[in-house]
Amino acid sequence: MTSEVETDPKTSDYAPVAYFEEVGAANEHALVVLAMNLDCLITIENGGYQLYANGAFTTAIHEEFRLYAEEQKFKPELLHVPVFSSGLEIALVWVAAIFFCFISQQEDAGVTEMYLNSSQGVVDGLELYRPFTALFLHGDFEHLLGNVVFGVIFFLLVSNSFGPLRGWVLVMLSGFLGNTLNAVIHHPDVFRSLGASTAVFGALGLLVGTGLDLAWRERSYRRGLQAFVPLLAGLMLFSIHGIGGPGTDVMAHLLGFFFGVALGFPASRYERLISAWGVRMREGLRRLIRGADPRASL
Repeated sequence: MTSEVETDPKTSDYAPVAYFEEVGAANEHALVVLAMNLDCLITIENGGYQLYANGAFTTAIHEEFRLYAEEQKFKPELLHVPVFSSGLEIALVWVAAIFFCFISQQEDAGVTEMYLNSSQGVVDGLELYRPFTALFLHGDFEHLLGNVVFGVIFFLLVSNSFGPLRGWVLVMLSGFLGNTLNAVIHHPDVFRSLGASTAVFGALGLLVGTGLDLAWRERSYRRGLQAFVPLLAGLMLFSIHGIGGPGTDVMAHLLGFFFGVALGFPASRYERLISAWGVRMREGLRRLIRGADPRASL
């Protein structure tokens, strides 16, 4: 058992094993003694806290204290993982843009031909807007509905990790780069594609990238495996409407995912560094204000 008293211990078997200036440290080391199935006692002496235990086990107790100190040295530092708003407003704007473009496609067949991704248009004509505008076009309503439903889900998750604005920029950039490289790879063959799924797989890649960054910072193999959970979930969801079926541009999906990971890993590291710096600055400012005026708070 442990207790705090202001007199010397009465039990003759007890001997002083350690002295601490803070009660927290004394209680922590008392737990170490208790874990050895030994009783201990804490007394208040000379403005500090003296820990007593059975003198016959003093050497063993000191060894346990040494091992405990070694464990604390290698205890991983808690990582600050920033969490942002979902960016639902931007998601609704994106959905509205998708439906507007689809309606425009139905009203004017030339819209699709003018703005879809094309190997000839991108490489020969340097029409670099096509890889971006193709992300807003769809072949039919089923194609559109699948991308909108899954896209909103994964885009909101990306917004939580990177922030709404930065997250959507990264999603669109991964889709644009994936479509651009896809057109270059297929050139000089005639190749045309459209659909938001390249950006959706880019969002999956961004989620994997931020998971890999966390695994790297914690040096955790298990974290690294967990980073691919969003990808597995995405593959299961997309299989519902035929991720590898006829007419599906698997290359675009792979390239979107690749650029998502390539952008997500460094962006996540940058975001966490900036966020951690902001937390430290806020804590420092809070201590400074409290030091100047104990009644003040942030």
